[in-house]
Amino acid sequence: LISVATVATAWSAYQAHRWSGVQAINFGLANSDRTESVRASNQAAQHVAIDVSVFSQWVAAKASGDERLASFLRDRMREEFLPAFKAWLALPREGGLPPGSPFDLPEYKLAERRKSERLADAAVASFAAAREANQNSDNFVLVSVLFAAVLFCAGMATRFDRVSTEIALLSVGSVLLVVAMIVEFALPQNVGV
Repeated sequence: LISVATVATAWSAYQAHRWSGVQAINFGLANSDRTESVRASNQAAQHVAIDVSVFSQWVAAKASGDERLASFLRDRMREEFLPAFKAWLALPREGGLPPGSPFDLPEYKLAERRKSERLADAAVASFAAAREANQNSDNFVLVSVLFAAVLFCAGMATRFDRVSTEIALLSVGSVLLVVAMIVEFALPQNVGV
């Protein structure tokens, strides 16, 4: 009983340590992805600000009839903005410019915004994996506590002179050992190679 509980305790401690490593790696990935997501989101916000500024100046130039300035500004628009701008210009209009703005159209897509969303999703997934690994580690620590109870029962059984007390302690220890072994091997195992 003592030998099996000792070996099983060592395995449980090893598993708790392995899962703690998985947890740390995934928390690190989640933090890194969140940082990169914020960076990409900031870059997207800068691109939006540039697009809005150039577009607003273009609208003002068109409104004032300055075709030379409007053409100059049109040539300075970012490539990523042009599909939305062209789609906006193609909208039906009554008189002057089309209603609304290119920023409301589905053609206005920013690569940095998509990158930010992708990284944010990856951060959420890594965080969830880290929490799961943490729970696995905690479960293996709990199993170690059960094995410690087995060791206690087996060790205390040798201290009593009454056979009935020894049998009772060994029985409790045996039941705890079986329960702990079932729980230990029902948990996900992480074997490093």
